[in-house]
Amino acid sequence: MKSKGIFEVPVSKIEVIQGLLPRIYNHTIEEKVQEYQEAMEAGEQFPPIVVWDKGNGIYWLIDGMHRLLACRRLGKEVIKTEVVELTDEVEARMLAIEKNMLHGIPLSREEKKELARLLYADGVEIEKLRRLFRISERTIYNWVQGVKRRAKDEELKRQALELRKQGLSQQEVAERLGVTKMAISNWERESKQPAKIADSLLANNSQLLTPDGTPTPEGYRLLSAFIEEHEEAIKQKSFNEVVKEQALRDILKFLNETVKKDFRRFIDDPYEKVRSYLQGMPPYDNLSVRARRIFFDKAQAVFEEMKKEHEERRKLKEVVLEKAKEILLDPEYVFSTWKSLRFELGRRGVDIFGHEELVDEILHQHADELLAVYKQIPEPAEDSLSEEEINKIKEEVKGEKDRWARESKTRKAVKRILREKGLRLVDSVVERVVKKVEELIRQEEWEKLEQIAKEIEETTPEETWEALREDFEKAFGKKAQEEEKKPKAKEKQEKSLPPSIEDWYRNALEELLLDMGIKLGWVRAFEIADEIYQKVKEYSKKAVRGW
Repeated sequence: MKSKGIFEVPVSKIEVIQGLLPRIYNHTIEEKVQEYQEAMEAGEQFPPIVVWDKGNGIYWLIDGMHRLLACRRLGKEVIKTEVVELTDEVEARMLAIEKNMLHGIPLSREEKKELARLLYADGVEIEKLRRLFRISERTIYNWVQGVKRRAKDEELKRQALELRKQGLSQQEVAERLGVTKMAISNWERESKQPAKIADSLLANNSQLLTPDGTPTPEGYRLLSAFIEEHEEAIKQKSFNEVVKEQALRDILKFLNETVKKDFRRFIDDPYEKVRSYLQGMPPYDNLSVRARRIFFDKAQAVFEEMKKEHEERRKLKEVVLEKAKEILLDPEYVFSTWKSLRFELGRRGVDIFGHEELVDEILHQHADELLAVYKQIPEPAEDSLSEEEINKIKEEVKGEKDRWARESKTRKAVKRILREKGLRLVDSVVERVVKKVEELIRQEEWEKLEQIAKEIEETTPEETWEALREDFEKAFGKKAQEEEKKPKAKEKQEKSLPPSIEDWYRNALEELLLDMGIKLGWVRAFEIADEIYQKVKEYSKKAVRGW
């Protein structure tokens, strides 16, 4: 073991691996978790937990189950941790036991015995077990007695039965394997026994499965016998094609579901390493040695398929996160929901067809990380644009008479300023500024109308009439005089008449009438317009038409 130091490790990155710790969840752990939780809330400091650095930011818990659970319940994001480097699972299990012996809830004698047998089966020496459990060498020998012999006997039994099928006599098999004829005879009798009792057991599921669906020892024994007997068929076909009895199928279903969960934990490791580790772990150790070998030979295809799916998922995850961060860093993108972000991923070229649920899962799993990226570009506030900037935009666009074109120019100007300030282009904020600019323009136009009304109030109809006549003379009289002074061209020139005097004044009066009606009232406005129009009629009779 090599310690890498003490660090603050995210709680979410620490995994609790079934079978690695000496004890997992029993009736005593809840009391301890509550005790630690209350102490942490009171500000009490605890020693660091111990984890095994598995790489890729993942850590396996070695020591500190109660402290880790207490932190999780309190919602803590990190925990003080000693990170260690270990060679394999056996060393990890031994370190976990050693830590437990120092300060954890004491292991019962039965728990120690089972752990010693597991470690011994994995090749740990008697002396190391004695020091680890702090008991006598004789006790260790008693505990592990028969562990390796049982495995050896199972292998001899398999070889003996195989040789008998090939036609060798019991005497020839006994000489070749170095066993007695009596042993071979017993093995043959045991191999036939399941077939005799199979019908009665298969007819009664309660003898093969417990009420919670866990196989019984008798169920494991019967399944082991079936697997050994049909080894060749199982190699060529699936379990479901070979196994017809529902009781055995239920046991296989339990094992298949369990092994898939275990495979997910070790999906990044090579299969041989995973197989070597799991074969000595419950519930697989309930099968015979030969049945275990056949079962894990068959399970390799499942592992490889899961590994392939895992790699595809990992690649999709990398693409989704990379593109999602790119989208969230786009100032023009405004986040609303994870579903809308998934649609945007598809729109921007990420192939998510058929993987919608997986993409949603990836986005939700990395929600905190993605939201932190999104917040790198702040959203604008109500006062992000100053009054001076808004007035400047108003001056830029007020010359545009078409309202929709003017609002479009306003939006572009607002987005340009927000982009220059490094702010996100939030539509709601942009539209509020557009609305404010329109209000300022309308206010300015209203002020002009008020000025016109004021001038009208101060002006008599006679003065208004004189002003209109001067406008007409300037527009047509002066121009006619200038045309008279020009030399006439030799060729015939087309002549055009000025507009009717009455028509010209009528158009001018209509525009003036609107302004006067708003400010003076329509009755007074029509009275003034009628007085002016009567004078227009008198003037038009005297006016000389033509250029």
